[in-house]
Amino acid sequence: MSEEKWQFEQDGLVISACRLDGSGTVNWVGVSDSRTPGTFLRPVLSELSEKLKGADVTVDFSKLEYMNSATVSPLINFVKSLDGGCPHIRVLFSDVDWQRTHLQCMRAIASTLRNVVVDSTGAA
Repeated sequence: MSEEKWQFEQDGLVISACRLDGSGTVNWVGVSDSRTPGTFLRPVLSELSEKLKGADVTVDFSKLEYMNSATVSPLINFVKSLDGGCPHIRVLFSDVDWQRTHLQCMRAIASTLRNVVVDSTGAA
């Protein structure tokens, strides 16, 4: 199977994704500080969920420089959507202070999902 790649950019946020055979990655880089990120993130993330269906997926936020609280809802919906169509989802955060809060929140949510594991890039 050939590798498929997608990229989305808006206002300093870059989401790049690829799928090769049974695995996929979604990397978030830059800054997400829009007051209404759901207006542009929901359609993009919904499409990505469809394209990654059936794959083992890693969603990597470790290189994200900043994410405001308005970004959390579309992010959670994206992970929930992946949980419904993917056998294994690994969500990665870095071990910097501001990301630890999001990591803890996502771990609590992941405990209610079947296929999601949340890790820190600083974790052994």
